[in-house]
Amino acid sequence: MGCEFNEKQDLAYNVRRAIPEHLEIFQQWRHDADRYRSERLDALIDLEYGPDPRHRLDLFPAIGQKAGESSPLAIVIHGGYWQALDKADNRHVCRSLCDAGWTIALLNYRLCPAVNIGDICDDVEAATHWLVHKQQEWSLDCTDIAVIGHSAGAHLAAMLACRFAEPLHALGARIGSLALVSGVFELECLIGTRMNERLSLNPSSANRWSPSRYDPPRAIRVDSTVGERETHGFFDQQLCLADAWRSKVDWSAGSVPDADHLHIWSQLADPASPMAQRLVAHLGSKT
Repeated sequence: MGCEFNEKQDLAYNVRRAIPEHLEIFQQWRHDADRYRSERLDALIDLEYGPDPRHRLDLFPAIGQKAGESSPLAIVIHGGYWQALDKADNRHVCRSLCDAGWTIALLNYRLCPAVNIGDICDDVEAATHWLVHKQQEWSLDCTDIAVIGHSAGAHLAAMLACRFAEPLHALGARIGSLALVSGVFELECLIGTRMNERLSLNPSSANRWSPSRYDPPRAIRVDSTVGERETHGFFDQQLCLADAWRSKVDWSAGSVPDADHLHIWSQLADPASPMAQRLVAHLGSKT
């Protein structure tokens, strides 16, 4: 790993050690994701936003969207510590926001160790550029984009907001809100963990790719949530971002009762769940 292993840090962030049944949960995610895809015959699958096979996204139109009308865009970024999982494991989490009138772009991106975290940030930015440039073709309203991310996806969502480019503003696009679910925002804490064997973080790159070190856009709405049964590392991360951002944005934060790092994300498949209701309340229902 290029640094000394830190058992305490690994326990704070190692989700698979904390949730022994994680493989069964991932299998359930894929089952639920496949079922949701089968329900959504109007979904556009594997749209190409770049040259790599993982430069793909799915587009799930808002429920009830009428022909010729645009619907607000929400970008959803899956987790997996920048090294695992796929949008195909996460399609079911689009249900709550699609029901609330949002069109969802569910992103894939390249994975470590084939690329580094900075390259993945570039992928997410490239996908966003592609969506904004295609907004008329796909009937998207990009004037108040929402970005939702889980775990590593929350990190990528926060970095995207900090890097949102001026040319996109010229096209009438802006990121208006972030929903950061169980995120990692200060990457130096991962250097001594087992996952760094694939991430190859060092103090310099961890600093460069930590959203807590950047100023977010002013007037953006940010909601950070963690599961009540998460390991303490994710509570530490929430506090770290709060210290860096809450005086600069419209900030809210909280925890979801009786949820761990994986079940908090699963809840988005159920519009009646506490996490889904919090998300829709934060982003707004468009129906």
